[in-house]
Amino acid sequence: MPESESPQVVRDRRSLFVAVAVVCLALPSAAFLVSVAPGGDRTDQLLWFAGTAVAGAALPFLYWNPYRALGFVPLAALAWLAAAAHGVYWHEWPGWAHGLPLGLIVGACARGQRGKQPAAETALLAGAVLAGVGVLRAFDLRGRPYDVMEWFALVAAVALVGWSWVRLFRPAFEVSLEPACWLAYRIRWHGPGFARFPRTGPCLVIANHACWLDPIFLVKVLPRPLTPMMTSGFYDLPVIRTLMIKFGVIRVPDRALKKEAPELQEAIAALDRGECVVIFPEGYLRRSSDRELRRFGQGVWKILKERPNTPVFAAWIEGGWGSYTSHSNGPPTRNKRPDVRRRISVGMLAAVTVPPAVLEGHLRTRTHLMNLVSAARGHAGLEPLAPFDLPAKTEEAEAEGDV
Repeated sequence: MPESESPQVVRDRRSLFVAVAVVCLALPSAAFLVSVAPGGDRTDQLLWFAGTAVAGAALPFLYWNPYRALGFVPLAALAWLAAAAHGVYWHEWPGWAHGLPLGLIVGACARGQRGKQPAAETALLAGAVLAGVGVLRAFDLRGRPYDVMEWFALVAAVALVGWSWVRLFRPAFEVSLEPACWLAYRIRWHGPGFARFPRTGPCLVIANHACWLDPIFLVKVLPRPLTPMMTSGFYDLPVIRTLMIKFGVIRVPDRALKKEAPELQEAIAALDRGECVVIFPEGYLRRSSDRELRRFGQGVWKILKERPNTPVFAAWIEGGWGSYTSHSNGPPTRNKRPDVRRRISVGMLAAVTVPPAVLEGHLRTRTHLMNLVSAARGHAGLEPLAPFDLPAKTEEAEAEGDV
């Protein structure tokens, strides 16, 4: 499937298109109401409206994560709804109260856009502006009072809130967690993988697994929505299950031995759809301080065997061991203080594809990927682990198909 046809990208683009179209339709009326509202000079109010709109549109570009910037759209829509409701009730339309959230919505949509926007959609947005001017003209001809125009702006704000929270709930949820994440952790990321991380197209991220929150750390540092794999022990918890289904997380049955592994087919299907799949190939949360990386399971090899040209980003997450949700000094959340500004470092290598000769054997593939994850430690400020090698007899047996 071509990248431009990725369902995830298409859905996001359509969500942004509708949000901006609603703003374009209501913008002329909002600007007019600001200019004619009592209690201030018309020119000053329009300057405040335009100035804060420009400032609001610029703010998302100061935020480093383009995907999560989309989370500002539902939040700004709520702010505009509050301003519009105030205007309908009190007939007061201060320029800054409308310019800032409307500018923030447009800027966040522009910042979060992935891929090219079709020319037809651009033309429709221009048409929405013209339609908005036509609506304004019709309301203006009716003359004062402009109650109907105020209600039109309020209805547009309600529609924008409903649409954006349904369609952009995930980035809004993620950006809403930023303050709590900032209080608990100082997350830093380094390595060529981040500079060249693709915003569209299929890719696979592999990393070590030292604490419960490792997926959150990767969500924090990567610039696009992720499709992680999560064990059923967490996936099936109340509330969390609803969120995981909505976010497209892949459920992994929490069993040591499995005759079937439908989650691997789900991961392959996600890659086929052009998504970014995250897997912790150890398949096991770190349990001891003296073993920093366990042997990878066969799952990652089976995924790459089906999709041999998938770009693989190897990462090392440092700082999770010893944290509140790790097994250090007891089970997670036991015998440990909650984390406060704990330093987390994430190092990531540039994308690689596993050579076909390596993919011929699952042990070779697993060892190769372990060494890649170990090498990523260098970008987290650590020395790589001792190289992982296969015993000669194991290599021969595997080549003959006995392993």
